[in-house]
Amino acid sequence: DGGLHIPHTNKKFPGFKASEEKGAEAEYDADAHKEKIFGGSVKDYMEMLAEEDPTKYEAHFSKYIAGDIDGEKLEDMYTEAHSKIREDPEHELAEKKGITHTKGEDNQFTSSDGTEHVRSKKITLEQRRAKVAAKIAAAQAKLLAADEDEDE
Repeated sequence: DGGLHIPHTNKKFPGFKASEEKGAEAEYDADAHKEKIFGGSVKDYMEMLAEEDPTKYEAHFSKYIAGDIDGEKLEDMYTEAHSKIREDPEHELAEKKGITHTKGEDNQFTSSDGTEHVRSKKITLEQRRAKVAAKIAAAQAKLLAADEDEDE
């Protein structure tokens, strides 16, 4: 731990149970916390989905299935990930893809990878109020037209 004193509390961790009576000691279940860290809740969800809805299970956990990881191998996967992090904790930045964006007409953006996006244009307060007034007028006109049709 490097000799650092980092003040913390167990209240935010899974497995903490506040005392029900005033003055009594709160409970902290370290095993429940460990189970969360090593994917115990994910394992339970995987097993439940595999039983009840296999198609949804295959959709949700397709990458796990492709990697031949089931509920039993989940803890081993997390243990291996933690050991790799401890070996080399330095974060390596991913290479930038070099994608550029060009603005065209009517807020149309084109990216260098071929994708196109349309961005909404900001309108002023007066324009928003006019838009709302037009919608209200259209709704009132529609109601009046329906009311006149019923009278005939």
